[in-house]
Amino acid sequence: METFAWRGSSANSDQAKVAVLLPGANYPVEAPLLFWVAEMLVGSGWHVQAVRWTLDDAARSEPYEYTANAAQQAIADAPTTETTLIVAKSFGTLCIPWADEADIPGLWLTPILTDEKVRATLAATSRRDVLIGGSRDELWDGGRRDEKASTFIEIAGADHGLQIPGDWGASMDAHRDVVTHAENFVAAM
Repeated sequence: METFAWRGSSANSDQAKVAVLLPGANYPVEAPLLFWVAEMLVGSGWHVQAVRWTLDDAARSEPYEYTANAAQQAIADAPTTETTLIVAKSFGTLCIPWADEADIPGLWLTPILTDEKVRATLAATSRRDVLIGGSRDELWDGGRRDEKASTFIEIAGADHGLQIPGDWGASMDAHRDVVTHAENFVAAM
């Protein structure tokens, strides 16, 4: 696992808000959803500290600890700030329990809502996170929303990559919608 500052990130550590970018298991930070959210954040004056990882059996056997450690390392490698955000995709969203405990807000892209520890955390939290998933994503499980504080945004017809199968134009529109929701979320921070 390594962290790196996203190209163009704010160099002014006294004013920068910091966003930590966590990839999915097979979805690097350079892939479309995370790439465009990172670009939007940098364009809005944020410092983006991204994570690259290769998941081995040890990481998969302790995913909550692994993702939490990755987020903590990225925060340690970033400029000191009072405003921190975690942006995570799929496997990276398994750090939701740690982020809740650390009181760090999150933008969770295609979170694994079928995970009981994640669900229990979301049901108990008072944080106003944003979770975005697709109606055709089996890990989204958007039908069991007993959570009260977080905002759930469902992209109709989208799969786990928030793509509309067989329709590249609709997929691009869906990704633009995700970035717009992300931009609205961070503008209020």
